Amino acid sequence: MAKKRTAFTDATLDLVPIMNLVTILIPFLLMSAQFVTLAVIDSTLPAIVNTPTLTEPDPNEDKLNLSLLITSKGFTIAGGDKVLEKDNLETGPIVACLDAACLSPESYDYQGLTKRLALLKDRYGDEENVILVPDPNTNYEVLVLTMDAARDDQADVDDEGKARLLFPNVVIAGGVE
Repeated sequence: MAKKRTAFTDATLDLVPIMNLVTILIPFLLMSAQFVTLAVIDSTLPAIVNTPTLTEPDPNEDKLNLSLLITSKGFTIAGGDKVLEKDNLETGPIVACLDAACLSPESYDYQGLTKRLALLKDRYGDEENVILVPDPNTNYEVLVLTMDAARDDQADVDDEGKARLLFPNVVIAGGVE
């Protein structure tokens, strides 16, 4: 019995469509990669302590324990458990909103807040901590802009172009109800 021989022909592949696809995909992937950005905001959460402290705080020590309450009416600056200026929580915030109500992040007075915190930094020069106590409905952008306003004073720049540090260590607390 005779075997049939099949003739092999030299087949060429048409790679033009695949090369077109790769040519289109590479710029598309490179353009979409630039839209991915990550940012980190340094802050700490308050520590939970199960054991009471062994030492009582010194009543003669002039410690600030700065807290900054963020509400829909504005900012209230408190030191420890007392409000630091004439205003109190019942009469309204210390740094009120630019509009009648703080409906957007732009309506908060961040420059006024920075000026008040700069006055406190002049009095309590060694203090570096601020505790942010946001309202549960506080917008994330308001929280970030408040952190920026509390960290440094962009209006007070030294000869090297660096802004004056106010309260660089920001702690975010639970919030007021």
